[in-house]
Amino acid sequence: MEYHVDGFDEPTAFRAGTSLLVTGPSGQLDGQILDVVTPREGERAVAITTNRDASTVLEELRARGAAADQVGVIDCTGADGGSLDCPVGRVHSPGDLTGISLEFAKQLDDVDESVPVRVGLASVSTVLMYAELRTVFRFLHVFTARIRSGEMFGAFAMDPSMHDDKANNTLRAVFDCQAEVAGPEVALTGSGFER
Repeated sequence: MEYHVDGFDEPTAFRAGTSLLVTGPSGQLDGQILDVVTPREGERAVAITTNRDASTVLEELRARGAAADQVGVIDCTGADGGSLDCPVGRVHSPGDLTGISLEFAKQLDDVDESVPVRVGLASVSTVLMYAELRTVFRFLHVFTARIRSGEMFGAFAMDPSMHDDKANNTLRAVFDCQAEVAGPEVALTGSGFER
């Protein structure tokens, strides 16, 4: 099974179970992640947002062609949004990694195992502002293992300019591949994809 992505400079297919780190300037990353995780027909998406509230994320996914019944959102902004016509899990802080994991499990409870699932986290950089590097590394290690075993596709945003070399190198090691965004150009490295 493959997940097809049109959000880069050329169409790309990612093998099921692949976790992708998308790096670049913060201002470009949120939109880039949503491009990548927007579900196609027969797929589902779970968007974990630390920077924008659930209603904004749902609206932007719909603008990209997703139906509300294809989307679930985990809102870590602390915003007290109204009710939406998609499942929304609320976590009080981007640093509540246990809460994020529990809400993610709840989102998957309602999805048939045969349905391909795309997962997006915007952004790892925000999570690192609330939790220690070692804790975030462990969380991502477990989270990407779950994506691998569930044959999902994960895309995680990170702005390298916000972190030191140790943090960047430590976290990059968790992912199968990386997409470095520089304007309209995207450099893909690693394994798990075909162009």
